[in-house]
Amino acid sequence: MAEEKKDERRSFLGPDRVTTYYIAPPNAEDIRGADWHYSKMYTRSLVEGITTNAEMMDILRQRGIIGPEFEQRAAELRKELDEKLYTLDNTTDLEEKRKVSIEVYNAREELFQWNQRLSGPMNNTCEQISDDSRLEYLTSCMIQTEDGKRVWDSYDSFLKEKNENLAALAIRARLEVMLYLQGLESDFLDKTPEAMAMREVEEDIIKRAEEALKAAEAIVQEEEEIAEAEAKSEPKAKPKTTRKKRTTKTKKNIDN
Repeated sequence: MAEEKKDERRSFLGPDRVTTYYIAPPNAEDIRGADWHYSKMYTRSLVEGITTNAEMMDILRQRGIIGPEFEQRAAELRKELDEKLYTLDNTTDLEEKRKVSIEVYNAREELFQWNQRLSGPMNNTCEQISDDSRLEYLTSCMIQTEDGKRVWDSYDSFLKEKNENLAALAIRARLEVMLYLQGLESDFLDKTPEAMAMREVEEDIIKRAEEALKAAEAIVQEEEEIAEAEAKSEPKAKPKTTRKKRTTKTKKNIDN
């Protein structure tokens, strides 16, 4: 009997959390089409006066948004995050691990927000807008149902999707394809050191709670058994018998 061929496509659940969709690797035609859409959007963006990456960097430097101070603060935040990650990696006490996990999360979020000073404006350049168009085109080509059929027949149908469920799927699929192309798993955020540590702490709390509940149930059961045993061993009270008082009749001498 021939071995069943393993499906190597990446899968993910749709917005309904029930239907499974698949990401198929793009073929040569898909890649050419994506590159063409990139070039088309880049030219259109230039004509409409949208800045390029280089122009945006110059603007940010002129306004003092980025520069030596920005780089210095970013380096400080990265160092702080690395130190907290090192502390977390070497912590065994679960209560301390929970505390450090929160600190790592906050440090990572602070670094992300600081980098947004640069990445936010850069998301609106010719290159990024064109790259988004390329990603959307690939998404329209790569998302399939279980039987290998494309969800969208064309790029235009992807952009103009009116079905509410498929429109929500388009947003989810775009993220999944982006992570796929970057070599990241869908649940990569769940695999960060702080997320894994917090999960370990939560599992320990649940385990201790279950043990405490079992102990409490055992105590209640033991008390019930003791009460039942005492009830069986306790002698039954004898019923009280009421004695009737004897009444003695005195014979009266009746004189005839």
